[in-house]
Amino acid sequence: MGAVQTARGYVYNQWSHHPIVDYALTAVSVGALALAQGHHILADHDADQRMNIYATVASVAAIVGGFGTAAISQYATSSGQRMTILRQMFGVHLRRNWVGLLTSMLLVSFGCLGVMMSDTSAEIGLGGWIAESLILFGAVRSLRLVWLFRLLIDVSDHDAGNSGGDSTVRVNRVNR
Repeated sequence: MGAVQTARGYVYNQWSHHPIVDYALTAVSVGALALAQGHHILADHDADQRMNIYATVASVAAIVGGFGTAAISQYATSSGQRMTILRQMFGVHLRRNWVGLLTSMLLVSFGCLGVMMSDTSAEIGLGGWIAESLILFGAVRSLRLVWLFRLLIDVSDHDAGNSGGDSTVRVNRVNR
């Protein structure tokens, strides 16, 4: 059991400290889908439907990027003992994650818009592989954003609960 936990901890640390791992996860996912299906995920869609998919993915990536800026604001304004320690110990890694998230969501949005502009024929070809990669990359990065949100919320909640009661709101259970 100890070896499994050690291995899990190592993988978790590599993933959390190195956002570039998401590119590898995306490449493996695209490769697995290519081997399983033999074509990209947009091959069976007509041109109008592909345009809708590109626009939707670009919009969702922009919205997710907006959530990332909200999380950065929470990180920047949070204060407390655990948040201070988190910044001191892992600030470099957290900043790398934030910058990577915002950059990747811009890449996904502009990449989908670029594929949309270049998709002018009945069959898409290489653009389909690019769009599939962008979609999967956006999904992987969205998971990283959720992880960062949870991390910051957990630390902020813990700091608020241990701050001496000044900023903690207590809710009493009311039984009816």
